[in-house]
Amino acid sequence: MTKTLTHALLASALLTAPAAAVDFTFMKPCARANALGSAFSTVGGDPCAVFYNPANLTTLANLEARLETGRRLFPGAPAGEAALTYIRPVPDQEGKVAGLGYYSVRQNGGLASDSLVFSVGNRTTLKYLQRPLYYGGGFKLLSLRGAKSHLGLGVEGGVQLENASGLRTALVFSDLLLGLGRSLLTVTVGNSYRVKNTALLADLRVRGGYSEVFFGAEHSVLNELLQVRAGKGLALGGGDYLALGLGVNALPWTVDVAWSLPWGGYNEAFGYYGFTVGYRFGSQTFSEKFVGDAAREADSLKTEIDDLRTQRANLETAIATGRVNKSVVETDLTMMQSRMRELETNIRELQVQALEALYKKENPKPPKRYVAPPPERWPKLHKAAAGETLRSIASKYYGNPNLWERIYQANERHVSKGLPVEGAVFTIPAPPPGN
Repeated sequence: MTKTLTHALLASALLTAPAAAVDFTFMKPCARANALGSAFSTVGGDPCAVFYNPANLTTLANLEARLETGRRLFPGAPAGEAALTYIRPVPDQEGKVAGLGYYSVRQNGGLASDSLVFSVGNRTTLKYLQRPLYYGGGFKLLSLRGAKSHLGLGVEGGVQLENASGLRTALVFSDLLLGLGRSLLTVTVGNSYRVKNTALLADLRVRGGYSEVFFGAEHSVLNELLQVRAGKGLALGGGDYLALGLGVNALPWTVDVAWSLPWGGYNEAFGYYGFTVGYRFGSQTFSEKFVGDAAREADSLKTEIDDLRTQRANLETAIATGRVNKSVVETDLTMMQSRMRELETNIRELQVQALEALYKKENPKPPKRYVAPPPERWPKLHKAAAGETLRSIASKYYGNPNLWERIYQANERHVSKGLPVEGAVFTIPAPPPGN
């Protein structure tokens, strides 16, 4: 009730028209976006980002054009719509993409809305988070025609941040227009999270005192050839409905369809039915993309297999090293145990020595008296052996061979030709004093 009343008041303020008038300014185009319940602020890779969040234009890398036609059902008077988008990467500027979008709505009774949006998206990397930040902005021209005409000119902008786990968060300011007689400024906070091939989306849209949350989900199959979508429908002057959609990415062509499933049954006259077709210039065909993805996946699997083989070899090496280390440790342990036993024996010996030293200290022995050795007796007798000389005998008894004459003088009869007679007994006199 609050939603219907708010939209009706806004429509009556902008357009003087029959009772069936609705707020065209709250509507946005594209079959894919409407199939997701218009929770589209965090969706990348789609030219319709020019209408929802210009920051996501930077996720497009090819020249692309899309045409949408649709029909919205309201109580009393349905409305038809058409939209055209044109996306072009800015030459020589990586990541910078420009987009142009035209959106037209016509309703019986002469009500009409035309809007033209020109936006540019870019990206940068946050220094401390090391995560990409998408940002974008542009100009919007809006024309509302009924019993009275209104022309508004303003700006739009948005940012988006994605964390390492795949959670995307977007903040968008749209419809900041002058010339319509009242503010249409809308603030959108969006979040999305991808679980494998399924994306879950939610947008909170606030305009003045009115706020609403929109939900959507998208599931990709067959290597993203097909996409199945569902979302909370945009109820303008009518009841709630479930939006459903199907996308076909037969690159370079893309086709999106969306239709409504009213909660009250098909006899309810409200909802959305739309069709979008697009062409991506210079892109791979689906077959090329499929083959390329398969080749990349095969390379990835091959790399994983090589990594597993390397890990297996490393584990085997580690096991062998562990076995060697175990043997070394066991040997070291045996040696340490042997050394410990030796140390225990040494400790016991030291303890015994300490006790003996203590006993000797407490019971000292009487000091020994010095007894001078008896004086050496001279003369001495020496039996000459073969090969001896007087000098060698003097060296033996006197320690000086030059004293040989002393031995000669005492034993001349035993000397023949200067040599001792073998077997003769020599008398060795005492050495001279001082020698």
